Amino acid sequence: MSKKWLGRAAAVLAVPAMVIGISSPASATDQYVTLNSHGKIVASLHFYDDGDDWGLFDLEADGHGVRAYIQVAATDKWYDWDGGTWYNGKGAGTSVMKTDGNLLTINRYRAQVCTVDGSGDKTPVACSAWMYIQE
Repeated sequence: MSKKWLGRAAAVLAVPAMVIGISSPASATDQYVTLNSHGKIVASLHFYDDGDDWGLFDLEADGHGVRAYIQVAATDKWYDWDGGTWYNGKGAGTSVMKTDGNLLTINRYRAQVCTVDGSGDKTPVACSAWMYIQE
């Protein structure tokens, strides 16, 4: 067998592996997004598909509480989801659960976690990237 033929055979065999790597559009499963600061994860927001529950975790004793923000898409704009923001100011290593979120299958959602200076703070110190969810 020539090296030229072996090269072609390897290329053909590689194609199925690339096809397998292609995924379908995102659907809701358990997901999470984290906020990093100075190389540490300081906050995390988890979505649990079974029951549409949420967990908001404050992971670092940095003097900040954490706030979750959930938005829903309508046409080309994002709007705050009803009940889609809540605060965890209990301190490092704690979590606050929000249960029975009831996300509708016809909507698209996005969520992020931010550090804030108190429950009334409207200007987050830092925020994670958005996590996108569709039921």
